[in-house]
Amino acid sequence: MTNQPLNILVVDDEIRITSQLAHHLSKRGFNVFEANGSASAFKILASRSIDIVLLDFMLPGDMNGIQILKKIKQDYATAEVIMVSGQEDIDIVIDAQRQGVIDFVRKPFNISEIIFAIERTGKYLHLTNALKNAENHYSLISRELESSIEREFIGISAGIRKVTEMAMRVAADQDASVLITGENGTGKEVLARIIHYASNRKKKPFVPVNSTAIPETLIESEFFGHKKGAFTDAKEDKKGFFELANGGTLFLDEIADMPFSLQAKLLRAMEERRISPVGSGKEIVVDLRIISATNKLIEKLIEEQKFRLDLFHRINTFTLHIPPLRERPDDVEPLLRHFVEVLCSKKKRSIPEISSNVITHLKSYAFPGNVRELRNMAERALILSDGRQLTIDDFMIKNDTISKTESDTLNLDENEKMIIETALRQTAGNQIKAADLLGISRDSLKHRLQKHGIVISKTVE
Repeated sequence: MTNQPLNILVVDDEIRITSQLAHHLSKRGFNVFEANGSASAFKILASRSIDIVLLDFMLPGDMNGIQILKKIKQDYATAEVIMVSGQEDIDIVIDAQRQGVIDFVRKPFNISEIIFAIERTGKYLHLTNALKNAENHYSLISRELESSIEREFIGISAGIRKVTEMAMRVAADQDASVLITGENGTGKEVLARIIHYASNRKKKPFVPVNSTAIPETLIESEFFGHKKGAFTDAKEDKKGFFELANGGTLFLDEIADMPFSLQAKLLRAMEERRISPVGSGKEIVVDLRIISATNKLIEKLIEEQKFRLDLFHRINTFTLHIPPLRERPDDVEPLLRHFVEVLCSKKKRSIPEISSNVITHLKSYAFPGNVRELRNMAERALILSDGRQLTIDDFMIKNDTISKTESDTLNLDENEKMIIETALRQTAGNQIKAADLLGISRDSLKHRLQKHGIVISKTVE
């Protein structure tokens, strides 16, 4: 229950019922409002902040209970609805659940059933309010911005706070190219979206592109578009990524893996702000910001002549590095609690306690999959737990994986191979799940398996 008394709206066509419920609920400390039809109900909803609506399914007028429920969830989303009905049709219950009803009480009912449903809903509201407070405390960006990107960026460590502060600064310059570096799963695309939606370009498109997920034969067409008949399968005109992102932001993920043949054309497009669709002699002027991301050392690729130096200088007007989760253990607890609360809120279940040794163990874990892995671990632990407490057993972490680093070497290729093998072990060799854990496409994973000579066998299952 919250510190402030809940505001309850009782909606029933019988005045006798609304009066009796208002009497009993008021005695228990609730603020109660009565409505005997949909019109009066919506009038109260428009003028009062209602926490819970106790809604009778059968009301006179042109709207039934499901229709009223739907409108309440659409126009007054913060209000939770408990449906009261004498109908025995299970389809009504299912339909009500789909429309967002939080509880269902059958007529005839006794007052204790109503009280129990309201108190249970009140506990749920308390949890969601606690979640919002936690998010406001740990979130490094505004709630308005966070709702725009529909993702979280949470942390209390000095490292992650510095990154976010610098991102907000660079967002103010809508033209500066940004290079975001960091391991897979650290949140590079999340940071790119933050920069976009915090800038003057926020009302224009954010177009994310995985540079390794496009067949090399189609890369030029995908980036710059094509005209009908430009090649065999060009059955109609198509806009490329540059044109789709015009006015907004083009996010090039895994840019270090971009084919060398495309790099010169990308550089020209960035410098001239003009593109030519395949099969067209006409140039299109584009105005956009380029944000790139990679988990590799581009400087090394430049030395190996696999990446153009001039393109590197063009894409990194400003560089942001997101430190891996193992280097910022202070963020583990707030992130874990956030994920647990979010998942429990979605599933409408009670938030379990987190055993003290869970945090201790997780702070010492290497997290090859970074923040994405922690979220997956939290979701899996909730499934395995008894519902009351999350223990170290629910996280399925073996003692031999508890270490700050799994290797003393700083060699990028060796660590990449180790991380991939760890992901394969944790997913029992499932390539789709491993790719998701690593934050890359399945094609990109296959490329890396071949590159490192990793064979999926019983050794990684």
